This record gives sequence, C-alpha cells and structure tokens, in this order.
Amino acid sequence: MQIDLFEKFDLNSKACITWRYGIHIGYRSKNRNYMCLYRLGDFYVEIEYDTSFDGITSINTFISEDQLQPYLEHVDINSLFE
Repeated sequence: MQIDLFEKFDLNSKACITWRYGIHIGYRSKNRNYMCLYRLGDFYVEIEYDTSFDGITSINTFISEDQLQPYLEHVDINSLFE
C-alpha cells in the first residue's frame, strides 16, 4: 500500500489496515498518551492512544527514519554485548 492511498482512509479504517497488515516495531509513552509504531509497506504508521479514555486520538504516517528517534530509547541492546 502506498502512503497517499492510506492517507485517504478514515481513522477507523487506517487502524484496521495497520493492525492487520502492519509490522509492529515498538511503542513509547508521552504524558497520558501511548504510541505504537508499525511499518506498513514503505512507510511508518504511528497510532496514538489517550489512556484517559482508552481510545485512538490520531494516526500519523511518515517515511523519514529521523522520526524513529523517540522509539530508540526503548530498544534494549544489552543482550548483544553479553
């Protein structure tokens, strides 16, 4: 799937497509929000949840690997050095 086609879907459809076809990469939290990162084809999808009402607040897409930086804090590479 191409990013421009994905962007045309509504929020619910984007979530369903991502959960079914995306590859889960990681997660992070920020204040009351929890973000899950997926790879879908040649782009990334970030689903943001608000934990206070347990629902999706936004779904963002990007292609730049620079935007992966917030997720790198949660990658544990210690086992590589054992």
